[in-house]
Amino acid sequence: MIDERRLFKEVGQKIRQLREAQTGSRARLTQAELAEMVGLERTSITNIERGNQKVPLHVLYRICEALRAPIFDVMPRIAEVQAEAEATLEEFSFASNTVEMTPLVKQAVLERLRSS
Repeated sequence: MIDERRLFKEVGQKIRQLREAQTGSRARLTQAELAEMVGLERTSITNIERGNQKVPLHVLYRICEALRAPIFDVMPRIAEVQAEAEATLEEFSFASNTVEMTPLVKQAVLERLRSS
């Protein structure tokens, strides 16, 4: 399961890293400059970079365009944004078989077995 809070925090951190890493013919962009380029307020960029504001997909594309970065550069891997409970595995034994599963799946299996 995806932890939305972690997802938007990771996306925001990657946006900030890209914004601060601007080099070459362009100087590093400020939050205000990026905001102007994508049609937002500077405070929105601040909140997006901190993970406090959900960034809509169309805005994310505009930000990537302004930063001249592919959208894949701001998208975290699933493992980086999984909920803690999903990241851990537990053993489950049934009918002489032992398997590993997440606590959420284990709970669903147990509920199903109880209702049978």
